[in-house]
Amino acid sequence: MKRLTNLLCLCVFFSSVVETSADENGYFMYSDFWCALYPGEEQLVEYLIDWYFNKEFTMQYNSTVGKWTGFTPGGLITASSWNEDQHDVLQRKLEKQLICVNNVGLALNATKENMAEPSISLQAVESTSSTHDTLLVCSAYDFYPKKIRITWHHNGQEVTSGVTLSEATNEDWTYQVHSYLEYTSGRHDTVTCMVEHATLKEPRVYEWDSSLNKSDRSFLIGGVFALVFGTLFLSLGLFHYRKKSCDPRFSNAL
Repeated sequence: MKRLTNLLCLCVFFSSVVETSADENGYFMYSDFWCALYPGEEQLVEYLIDWYFNKEFTMQYNSTVGKWTGFTPGGLITASSWNEDQHDVLQRKLEKQLICVNNVGLALNATKENMAEPSISLQAVESTSSTHDTLLVCSAYDFYPKKIRITWHHNGQEVTSGVTLSEATNEDWTYQVHSYLEYTSGRHDTVTCMVEHATLKEPRVYEWDSSLNKSDRSFLIGGVFALVFGTLFLSLGLFHYRKKSCDPRFSNAL
């Protein structure tokens, strides 16, 4: 899979960072340029500039609003000044056209070409917690774009407590994510993992069968092993019997 530089998919798909500069006092100023495209509204392209001063988010330009908005005392002053500057107003409109509008098709095509549907698994592992006896892991592998949503539901209700998440980037620039749920299982509990991604036409739901509690599962596993070993010994006994029956020495003795 090809690496697609400066591509953030779904809500924000294109970004770039301008050069960093410092004033005479050593305070750094920098800004991020964003092109936002929202699902289902491909014609609505939003151009944003996030402006920082001394690591603080001071103001933002939003093409939908059509002006700068300040968030700090200094940002309010600068935003007001730039909103009254007709040259700055014209420059932002040209930037939106050149940076965002003219590149929407390219960005969308590149995103679609690199899309990869996740492979999903749901399994239980040994829990190290003293208060929970079950740890479920819902994993999504080898997907692109990065934005994905994994939610847990216990008896029809979404669960947020006891949930942790880990993410990783593969060598081919696809992604993987693992969502963990710790809970105390009950005999009639219904636990599901739901995965939502841009490549899926509808959310995928995976159900964990918690009808058997821990002791029942252990008993069942033990029974299966006993059955397997019993069948094995029975097969060996029959094989030995048939071998003896076919041996001429035993036949003559009879």
